[in-house]
Amino acid sequence: MAWRAGGSYPWCTMTGLSEHILGVSGAVLLAVWAALAIVLAALFWLRDRIPDRPGWLAPRLRTGAPTGFALTTAVLALVAFAWSLAVVTYSVIHHTGIARGDERVLAFFTGHRTPWLTGLAKALTWLGSSIVLWPVVVLAGLGQWRRDRHWLPAVLPGLALAGAWAGALLIKGLTNRPRPPAADRLTVVHGWSYPSQHAAQALATWGMLALMMMAGRSTRARVLLAAGAVLIAFVVGLTRLYLAAHWMTDVLGGWAIAGVWDCLLIICYLLAPQMAAPPGRRERAAVYRKAA
Repeated sequence: MAWRAGGSYPWCTMTGLSEHILGVSGAVLLAVWAALAIVLAALFWLRDRIPDRPGWLAPRLRTGAPTGFALTTAVLALVAFAWSLAVVTYSVIHHTGIARGDERVLAFFTGHRTPWLTGLAKALTWLGSSIVLWPVVVLAGLGQWRRDRHWLPAVLPGLALAGAWAGALLIKGLTNRPRPPAADRLTVVHGWSYPSQHAAQALATWGMLALMMMAGRSTRARVLLAAGAVLIAFVVGLTRLYLAAHWMTDVLGGWAIAGVWDCLLIICYLLAPQMAAPPGRRERAAVYRKAA
């Protein structure tokens, strides 16, 4: 794709990238996630507008308790992430569906390299590295403990990082997928390719940090925190593709692993007050957790 003057280049770049990425499997994945977002938005909007809700539905939509809408969202997201991980892994193992576009996406990124983008990618990719993330979660955990004196929110980001690291490492050993050609790489990498450990760690860690920082903040602040975490994870994924450290499906698989693990942690976090309280006091223990 040739360089375009003015503002047309970013639009052409995104259009070309979409054409490379969106095969049938990619379109199905996007459709599932779009449908999930629509369903969650509809449930949230209708939670107080349906006067005769079934008895089992009303508690699932209640926003005043951790076992309400927050838990419903976490469970639905867990199902979607797990399904996405299964689809992408199957595609990688059998080289079918969305994995067939890996070579085209790699060619797209290697064909649009510039010196300033290369330097930027090499710097931003560290946001998904364990070397950067472990000090971040330790400092954030200490700050969270000093502020709230609750140990669970303080350790959840560390658990998210450790789980994403271990999950990615385990699947790497099971799939044994080679990385992109060494001639295309702009960074030193080791080990197998699928899934991307950087992508998994970035989404799991920054996402959990954002969730734990949402407590006591306004809706606008929560939206900004969530958007910032997603943006960081997305940028880290793009840097792995730009540097030819991973295939496209490696990044998608890493994000899916992070989503599965974080959803499991969030579900445990939401259910912790219910499980810790005596049977006769579990209703009183269902205190709204704003971090959810």
